Amino acid sequence: MSQNRMEFYGQDKNNARDTSERSGWEKWHDWQAQVMRPVTDWYLRAVRPQPGQAILDVACGSGLPSLALADRVGTRGKVVAVDVSPKMLIATRRKAAAAGLGNIETRETSAGALGGPDAAFDAVSCKDGLMFCPDIVAAVREMRRVLKPEGRYAFSVWAEPQANPCFTTLFGSIGEIMNLPAPEPDAPGPFRLAAPGALDRVVRAGGFTDLTIERVTVTWTFSSVAQHWEIFSETAGPLERAAETLSPAELTRLKQRIADAIAPFATPDGFRIPGVELCVAGTR
Repeated sequence: MSQNRMEFYGQDKNNARDTSERSGWEKWHDWQAQVMRPVTDWYLRAVRPQPGQAILDVACGSGLPSLALADRVGTRGKVVAVDVSPKMLIATRRKAAAAGLGNIETRETSAGALGGPDAAFDAVSCKDGLMFCPDIVAAVREMRRVLKPEGRYAFSVWAEPQANPCFTTLFGSIGEIMNLPAPEPDAPGPFRLAAPGALDRVVRAGGFTDLTIERVTVTWTFSSVAQHWEIFSETAGPLERAAETLSPAELTRLKQRIADAIAPFATPDGFRIPGVELCVAGTR
């Protein structure tokens, strides 16, 4: 990467000292990393990171798959992790430091407004971020713009609701207790690109013509109903908002409704709830 590109995509000024309180996403990062291991492994296969490469990870969250990619590109390479949430960036920096990875830089920005020069990166990844972008096609175009010719891209989104009961049991319970209307099909959310052909269409509309879509399965594991509630009350926005607005009696009803909804997934070792991601990758 040239010097002017390195200056633009340089570290945040606040990287040197993070004193913010740990977020739920940071707290549960290791648990999520275990659940999402099949998806992270897919990113390593799809991106094909090589020592010395520069990779952009969009919507990096708490560092998946930024950390794994940074490990592969080595000290001569670099991963630039971007997100719209400062808390997510703090989490990524802290997890990188804990893992001894000094080659991850962070920047607060959105997928649709990355800025910087064209063809700056050898690869671009985006895990579970596209379906939340206000303009998905514009975001794909922007990620394609900063990708070098012949560079690799890899994006993932959640598959259809029927394949992801971890979401439907949670959000369905919240909607029932709070009498919420069903979201509009094109509203930002986990299933926005789940319909047949939707992911293919937006990736092509964003300028990519070489693409392969795979289904990657995961298993959400919880030791108990209490852990399920603890994790999602600290990481899922709708549940956090419900907990803040419901009365104590309504909150008790919600907890019981969620417990009933996940009961079919109980095993002798806790709860095991299946999930599926749609993963698209190819070359610019």
